Amino acid sequence: MQLFRKLAGNIFFKIILAFVALSFVLFGVSGFILGNPNSWVVKIGSTTIGINAFNKAIQSDREMILASNKSEEALKYLDSERFKSDVLGRLVNKSMVEKLHDNFGVEASKKLILEAVAKDPSFKSPDGKFDREIFKKFLTKNGLNEEKYVNEIANDIVATMIIQTMSMAAPLDYNSILEIENFKQEKRLADVITISIKNIGNISASNDEIAEFFETNKQKYSSPELRKISYLHFSKKDFVKDLQISDAEILAEYEKNKEQFNRPESRNFYHLLFDEEPAAKDFLTKFSEALGSDKTRAKDQFIKLAKELQKKDVRAITLTQISKKDLLPQIADQVFQLNISDHSDVLKSPLGFHIFLLNEIKQPQAIPFAEVKNGIRQKMSEGREEKVLQTKISEIDDALLTSNSLAEVAKKFNLKASSSPVKIDHIGQNEKGEQVAEIKGFEDFAQNAFALKKDQVSKIFYAKISEGFYALKVEEIEASHEKDLAQVKSQVTKDLLENKKHEALKNLALKVGEEIKTNPSSINEIVTKYRLKLEKNREFPRVFYINYQGRQMPYQNKFLDELFALKINQVTPVLAGGAEEFVVGILREIKKSSASGIQFEQAKKQADENFKTEILQEYNQFLLKKNPVKVNEKILGKKEEK
Repeated sequence: MQLFRKLAGNIFFKIILAFVALSFVLFGVSGFILGNPNSWVVKIGSTTIGINAFNKAIQSDREMILASNKSEEALKYLDSERFKSDVLGRLVNKSMVEKLHDNFGVEASKKLILEAVAKDPSFKSPDGKFDREIFKKFLTKNGLNEEKYVNEIANDIVATMIIQTMSMAAPLDYNSILEIENFKQEKRLADVITISIKNIGNISASNDEIAEFFETNKQKYSSPELRKISYLHFSKKDFVKDLQISDAEILAEYEKNKEQFNRPESRNFYHLLFDEEPAAKDFLTKFSEALGSDKTRAKDQFIKLAKELQKKDVRAITLTQISKKDLLPQIADQVFQLNISDHSDVLKSPLGFHIFLLNEIKQPQAIPFAEVKNGIRQKMSEGREEKVLQTKISEIDDALLTSNSLAEVAKKFNLKASSSPVKIDHIGQNEKGEQVAEIKGFEDFAQNAFALKKDQVSKIFYAKISEGFYALKVEEIEASHEKDLAQVKSQVTKDLLENKKHEALKNLALKVGEEIKTNPSSINEIVTKYRLKLEKNREFPRVFYINYQGRQMPYQNKFLDELFALKINQVTPVLAGGAEEFVVGILREIKKSSASGIQFEQAKKQADENFKTEILQEYNQFLLKKNPVKVNEKILGKKEEK
């Protein structure tokens, strides 16, 4: 998670994450139901997204990201489970938006899409107008084409329309909000008396009391069952050689699928984009007049007029290696029907009015092996790690079952076995009651160890914290047994004195509380009598706030509840203020509040946000009930985000 946030801080990467991450806040992979493994990756209602579509999306997004950012953070992100989750989320998001369009008629018009593109400040020239060349450079830099960009904008607009429609008319009474805010901002001044464990003198215990306490709590002082456990552990790093893909394998894959590695037919054009149709038609008229019937002068005349009328040099009007899919669907067919030196009519698209002149046609051609080698390697590596790991786990499990020996299996597979067994109880502690450091990264180690019989070897277990695997064997079992008082007398005595001290503290607190309640005007004498701590006129808010994961979380305790229910000079009950103290409060003053303008605006904003969140959560439940989402756990495992 931290890596993702770091990348999101990069201005260039924000552009990419806008497409890869979930733009529609209603959906998230973490809430989906996991299904059984099959050839599908995710199901959204009646729609199924297969493994090929998922892999294609992963490859497309990877290329798009690398076209913009090849930093170490970007490469780590591409190798993370978060990246797969984001790609899957984008596919689900796109499918959901399509269903909203089909079921509810929610659609982004071409006008809205055009306005969204035209208003984006990223694509404007210094004079504030949409600049086609800036837009084109943006697409090139980020590995996009116009069609994909327009589709993403359309999806984002649909999502925004739904969210704004549901939340723009929040039925909130701002007078009530002001009253509530003033109520929340009220404070209380109180005298607070603290009765602490420090106010208790020396406590002693007789031998009879110690013996009686021991008999009553005998089970607590018995020795638990201990087990001596041997184990071996490994991770995917132990099988690096099996994960490597040779150049020979890559070449064989290239030869087998050679027809897939072809560059499509592409063309080179001169191109002009106009905001208004009359300007485009005027250019075309003047171009035809200057050209006459001599097509051999078409290129020169187009360049000349572009410079004279549009202030564009040849570099600004040149489009190279353009395939049909690189153009918007509205104009692609007409443009690709042109012959060399032919020009198009004025063509209209969401971006404006176009004129093309065809300069060159490049036929489809095979892509050299060197250019696609890394891509093939990447594709072959997808799923290979999981397959190799599962194969090795299966082989190790079989070897453990047949040999019943950790040492033999460790030697056969070159794995690391424990140098010496560990002795633990059922919660993973040693004889001294300490956690055993060697097994700290192995979840459920003690639980799995205590499920085995003596001399029995376990199957392979997954250790999520260490991202590894382990197997174990019970070497010895030392049964639980009771201890004599003489063996544990010091601990028994310590526990008994602790109990007696806390009981004395409780009795003293009740006594002090009763005296203060009976005679609150004698608070100073009572405090002096018992040597207690007194805080006068301490100010209390109605609610305390604690910082939790960067957020201010409200925290209201029993003392505040009691204090804010009192009238002036009334006394709270005796309340626990911690493990070793009690407190009593006497209310001295009620401080009314008049919320400031800033506080009131913050309260209004929070009320709006709360309403919006509530509505969106309910709508999310409706959508997921109407279109249940199931994720194939074999493809994208159920993992917690860190």
